[in-house]
Amino acid sequence: MRVPETLLQKLREAKRIAVTSHVSPEGDALGSALALAMGLQRLGKRAEVIFSDGVPKRYAFLPNAERVLKVPSAKPDLLVLVDCSDLNRADLPQDLKEAPPTVIVIDHHPKGRDGLNWVEPKAAATGEMVVALLKALRVPITKEIATCLYTALITDTGVFHFANTTPKALRLAAQLLRHGIDPQELAYRVMEGRSFAATRLLARMLTKAKFEPDIGLSWSALSLKDFEQTGTNDEDTENFVNFLRAVEGTRVAVLFRQVKPERVRVSLRAKDSTNVAMIARKFDGGGHPAAAGCRLKQPLRQAVRQVLKAVRKVLK
Repeated sequence: MRVPETLLQKLREAKRIAVTSHVSPEGDALGSALALAMGLQRLGKRAEVIFSDGVPKRYAFLPNAERVLKVPSAKPDLLVLVDCSDLNRADLPQDLKEAPPTVIVIDHHPKGRDGLNWVEPKAAATGEMVVALLKALRVPITKEIATCLYTALITDTGVFHFANTTPKALRLAAQLLRHGIDPQELAYRVMEGRSFAATRLLARMLTKAKFEPDIGLSWSALSLKDFEQTGTNDEDTENFVNFLRAVEGTRVAVLFRQVKPERVRVSLRAKDSTNVAMIARKFDGGGHPAAAGCRLKQPLRQAVRQVLKAVRKVLK
């Protein structure tokens, strides 16, 4: 994997760097951002990780997660978007979105923004690209950096059982394990661990689930009431959609979560060749062909109707 020389030069020249990713960050977004920032700090850069909404509790265990800021300590001269190519989807303060410094994009999603982009759609995770970048910058991988990068890798490969689990990804995992990280503990934290309250929420989601066997569609929806009555929030739904995807005969799984009266988050997963990213982009979302998401500013019932209409059209 070849890192663009122009991108390397920008990183070498910058003194104060802000690193961020998309809203509602998962393991690849956070792991890549934290690993890159730690690597840049080892080069003497003032690198900060910025997430305006903070770090989801599931990923609070990651090294340096406690150092993540909601706003930069000073205006950066370089902004790096990892696992994200759209400033509007970045978890940043509005003033930084409206008047950003030079922006670099490091992403494995096919859609990139205009400007200094490094996009590798064949990479299993953005974390795989960060490994190549740190190597090009001659930054040694520490146990802390390896922990973040392994988290990135297992998140986007579903602990190595999604279609993007390539020989290269497995070789990279083996290299990272040499730094003394615990693969069992990381897999549990990222994919399995949840509170009892979140388990009750999962039970509600499964109870409300619908299956349309003629087209292979599994879906469910969680309302504000579901969150309020279980004492949970949207962070607790991490990996829920995979339970719908696991239903035998499913081609596409969709999970709706109402986070405000007129704000709905949608996760889409495909188990066949259906490109759910194309569906998500119809609603200003994005993602991978097999895993994507979007947000709708409308009531839950309306969002369910519109998105399912688009999904059914593709499946039929």
